[in-house]
Amino acid sequence: MDDTPKVSLLLALPRPLQLSRILPMVSQLGVDQLILTNAMKVPKDYFGSHIFRKPEVLRGLLVEGLAQSGDVRLPNVHVTKRLKVFVEDELDELFPLDEVVRVIAHPQRRDIDGREFGPAPLRMTDIEFPKSDKPRRLLVAVGPEGGWTEPYELDMFRDKGFQQITLGTRVLRSDVAVVSLLSLAHEVCSKSE
Repeated sequence: MDDTPKVSLLLALPRPLQLSRILPMVSQLGVDQLILTNAMKVPKDYFGSHIFRKPEVLRGLLVEGLAQSGDVRLPNVHVTKRLKVFVEDELDELFPLDEVVRVIAHPQRRDIDGREFGPAPLRMTDIEFPKSDKPRRLLVAVGPEGGWTEPYELDMFRDKGFQQITLGTRVLRSDVAVVSLLSLAHEVCSKSE
């Protein structure tokens, strides 16, 4: 049986300190591909962090998580400073829609009176997988703290076949969102095995 992780993560770059906490958790939970990207709410100077200037630091953080999990497969890491170019030019090749379900995490919005508005996002357990004999694969896109920019970034992802999911109405810290979403993603991918 192939036990390569069936889940990949597209992560809008969090603060460098937060990223150094997230990376071991990501490799510990297991991802095949890790795409670290820019977003409208990501300050450009985050890419100047020591984590990117010294690749051994990034690798060391991923190895730390692998050591805890007993795994030896490092995720393939891709760093892109241009989200739109990545989504338009590289996404379909790395994550074909007929093989990989794409989800974007974003909180359900509420108005000032607490009423939900906008399209209702799904829960992870409600996503639709492509009809295929192949194992389920899933790409989870997690935005910066405060969420993806509405409507521009959300529409860009929806136009590329992403299903919007939510963990509720609360805006979560990146580390909490990533761990929760990866855990749920592994669970729904394992349902078909």
